[in-house]
Amino acid sequence: MRFNFSGRPYSLALRLTFFISLSTIIAFFAFTWFMLHSVEKHFAEQDVRDLKQISIAMNRILQTPVAPDQKKISKIKESISDYRNVAVLILTDGGDVLFSSPQGATLRSVVNASNFTAHSRAREIFLWTVKEPTLLMRNGSDMKMETYRIVASSGKATLNGKPQTYQMIIGLSIDFHLHYLEALKKNLIAIAFVISLLIIFIIRIAVRQGHLPLRNVSKAIKNITSENLDMRLEPSKVPIELEQLVISFNHMIAKIEDVFTRQANFSADIAHEIRTPITNLVTQTEIALSQHRTQKELEDVLYSSLEEYNRMTKMVSDMLFLAQADNNQLIPERIMFDLRTEVVKVFDFFEAWAEELNVSLQLNGSGCLIKGDPLMYRRALNNLLSNALRYTQSGKTVTVTIAGSENSVQLIVENPGKLIPAEHLPRLFDRFYRVDPSRQRKGEGSGIGLAIVKSIVNAHHGKVWVESDTVSTRFILLLPRMAT
Repeated sequence: MRFNFSGRPYSLALRLTFFISLSTIIAFFAFTWFMLHSVEKHFAEQDVRDLKQISIAMNRILQTPVAPDQKKISKIKESISDYRNVAVLILTDGGDVLFSSPQGATLRSVVNASNFTAHSRAREIFLWTVKEPTLLMRNGSDMKMETYRIVASSGKATLNGKPQTYQMIIGLSIDFHLHYLEALKKNLIAIAFVISLLIIFIIRIAVRQGHLPLRNVSKAIKNITSENLDMRLEPSKVPIELEQLVISFNHMIAKIEDVFTRQANFSADIAHEIRTPITNLVTQTEIALSQHRTQKELEDVLYSSLEEYNRMTKMVSDMLFLAQADNNQLIPERIMFDLRTEVVKVFDFFEAWAEELNVSLQLNGSGCLIKGDPLMYRRALNNLLSNALRYTQSGKTVTVTIAGSENSVQLIVENPGKLIPAEHLPRLFDRFYRVDPSRQRKGEGSGIGLAIVKSIVNAHHGKVWVESDTVSTRFILLLPRMAT
């Protein structure tokens, strides 16, 4: 059990051990107190019953009219002989002793007590402690204390040949009961202490065993590294209390695995994409330097190199854009603009390329006001049209449709082409993802254009998806009119 004084919350094992042990110990001590109280109550009831029986018997004997005094005394002695630790003192009104048992003299001090008269009249049973000097050693003495449970009564009887009023004090020594209760209390306290330690020990073991599944889960989690992210915990093999935790952990690991996989693929893809233009530049430069070139030939080499540099610059710019999106740093402007006008501007930019490819551009839909970042929207549309033109056959038409509603706008970029299998559709927006396993593609796309489109749409709190059939492929953007 480890204690931490650094302000950190105590461990669950310590908390459970403490509270369960405390509850059990309190319950045990409550039982102990109840047992002691019950024994003490039983002794008291027994003493009261004996005192009442003795008092009734003594009064009956004394009040017998025809019996001589000696016979009465004899019967009194005979009656009290059946009881142990009983003291009897009978006095006249004047204080003379009519009868005294061997221990009766110790009760003389009771008569002189201030509250004796009240107890006597009410015939109450009360406790009285008598102190007697007792020789303990040759040169010292001590006071012996003895506790009695006393009942006092009075009556009239014929004694010494004449009617007299008497007072009878009967005391029952309860020292034996008190000593027994004291010894019982000490024994119970000792037993309670031992049992408490045993309870704490057992509960500690039980709590530790109860936490075994949690430690097993922790050990299994500790063994998961970046090399085995495909490992999953089995929810059915843990207690029901840990089932949701294991399910959540598996879900988290699945997300981490996906991120690691995407990052690994991304790193490999970006290395591949950058290596190609660098290799082209190196090869081209080595060839140009291998022999004497004219100024015109050197200019051609420089222009070709510039194209490769521009391609690399655009790729780096796109990657920085995606990095901002991944870190939630992509904050679009909030400007009211006409979406159709932006589409027309993009059409004008691609008009020459479309004519070169013998592909027509068609815009359907009227003007539609929308709030957002027009430059980002233009960039997204630019990537979608570039992708559509790249995969559209000569003589076909790329169609852009704008359909507005009260709260949203739907922008559809459609191009005729081959059917894209359904399993590829959700992953088209992943970076460098290609349907063709050979990784060949037409044109000079960087492979991250659609990923940028998705980042822009998400930054505007919109949705984007793709549909494909044997007729065409459609990229659908659902955009809010008033981006939040």
